[in-house]
Parts: sequence; C-alpha cells; structure tokens
Amino acid sequence: MRESKQYSRRQLFTHFARQPVEAPSRLVISNTCDNLYGYCESCADVCPEQAISWLVDKKPTIDSTKCTHCQQCLDACFINAITINE
Repeated sequence: MRESKQYSRRQLFTHFARQPVEAPSRLVISNTCDNLYGYCESCADVCPEQAISWLVDKKPTIDSTKCTHCQQCLDACFINAITINE
C-alpha cells in the first residue's frame, strides 16, 4: 500500500495556493473600421512590429504573436475602431 504524503498547513496554504491566471489582453478591430471601404491604413503604418495585416474589402487582422501591446494603433485610429479586449 502506498503511503500518503503529509504536508504542513503552511505548505498547503502557500506552496500549493493557485495563482490567478491573468488572461492576456487582446487588441480587437471592430466592424466599423474604414478599411472595409478602402480608406485608411493608419494603424498598420504606425505598428512597429507590423502585426496588422490588410486584406482587400475586409477588416484588418492583428497577429497576436507579433503584437507587443504598444497601443500605438489605438492612437492612430481616428474612429476608435480598435479596442482592448480583456
């Protein structure tokens, strides 16, 4: 028969306490983006990591692996189509 391991009260409350997992925030481009009509590319122009890609007649997408959350695209978007989703 296997022996059970004994833990102190301190170990139970400190060592094994679960740390809250923070969900990473994401930048999201809404459907109100003017690129649907071919007018604007200001967020892609200011992105230092080139994380925003553009497709014809579709809203731009943000590559979460490249995005460093510098939020320069938020300031560049004059219609506030980019938001932070937490």
